[in-house]
Amino acid sequence: MKEKFIFLLFTAVFFLNTQFNLFQLIPHDKFEYSRLEESETLVIGKLIDSQHGSIFDDGGFTGTFYYDKISGRSAGGKKAYENYLTNVSSPKFYYDPYKSQIGGQAILYSIFDKIFGLDNKTNLLIFRMLNSLALSILLTFFLIWVKRKFGLAAAAVSFVLLLLNYWIFLYGKSTWWCSWVYFMPFIYGLFFFEKYRSAEYRKYIIRFSFLFFVKFWFTGFEFITVFLICSAMPYLYYTFESKASFYFHLIKRHFIITAIPLLLSVAFQLFQFKLLTGNFKEGLNHLAEAYLRRSSGDYSYEKEFAYLNTFKSYHLDIIIRYMGNSFISEDLTQIKIPFAVLISAGIICSILLYRKNRERRLIGATWFSALAPLSWFILFEEHAHIHKHIDFFIWYCPFLILVILLISLTSTSFFKTIK
Repeated sequence: MKEKFIFLLFTAVFFLNTQFNLFQLIPHDKFEYSRLEESETLVIGKLIDSQHGSIFDDGGFTGTFYYDKISGRSAGGKKAYENYLTNVSSPKFYYDPYKSQIGGQAILYSIFDKIFGLDNKTNLLIFRMLNSLALSILLTFFLIWVKRKFGLAAAAVSFVLLLLNYWIFLYGKSTWWCSWVYFMPFIYGLFFFEKYRSAEYRKYIIRFSFLFFVKFWFTGFEFITVFLICSAMPYLYYTFESKASFYFHLIKRHFIITAIPLLLSVAFQLFQFKLLTGNFKEGLNHLAEAYLRRSSGDYSYEKEFAYLNTFKSYHLDIIIRYMGNSFISEDLTQIKIPFAVLISAGIICSILLYRKNRERRLIGATWFSALAPLSWFILFEEHAHIHKHIDFFIWYCPFLILVILLISLTSTSFFKTIK
């Protein structure tokens, strides 16, 4: 009974914070911006396009729906958004598909719209609430795992610290980003290995292949290296051995888990290109071009950030920017508290716990998980350079979530000692 109450309480608080910013933990300007973030207008465009025809018109891709020939992408997207909310149905002048992702989330939204035929504003509210709820439930499941393994106090402290890190929740309701999918295999894996200590790998491969396909369906290959490393952390935490055979099986099993849903996703995306252009070749060329563009270092800083151009060749520009931003709302503290402070606190807590011979496996898993965000900042630097409004989120997949857990364990241990 107590655990059910905790589950409902934590889920409700996370949901209210994500969906309505009830506690004002997210800066007002950022929260309002996230309601009409340009990427979400691609979902709106898809919904309007489906209402004008079939779900797989224009390949079923998300995109910008244009009512005229003079608007740019941003203006056209905002106009489509406004017309969608006011149920204005105007003829389509042009549709510009976004072809780098399946857009599976928008396909499901369109199916929902076709079945139920609700008011557009109601539709959008439901879609956002579902994303908020999914993120809230997954984060709560993580805290339930913490409670069972480390106690209620550690779970409670982790809950408060997570709530203050507004980057986790900023786009939690976004119909485009669907940020809950990045935590899904990681959190499910914690419970899987807790139950199957003997490691039933056939079940592991089948279930995780399905979860990987869900991720590719909803958000394509966005933050792909982050997702892959994040998803492998429960495997490493529960089954790690200092043997060469361990790494061989790790790579083999996760290759299978990744390859099957990846191939299915690419095949579906090529099918979409076939519907859109009449051939598969253009789809292959587009996917290759998108990868090369995202990993390109062909960018430069201007004005007050021009000094970072010196560090470009060493990737220090990206790391400096992403460690220097605040993880807690400046509206709450009036000062900027950089990610570097949170990471430094994690280092100190790791040293203290290690010296007490406590949770060494968790410490190792935590710092190994730092490879997840770093892999993206280094391998996909062009994306990290441009998307500073969202890429701070990947610090939490799951690196900073585990850092917060280490801080919670250290603080609760300290108070127990004093008591």
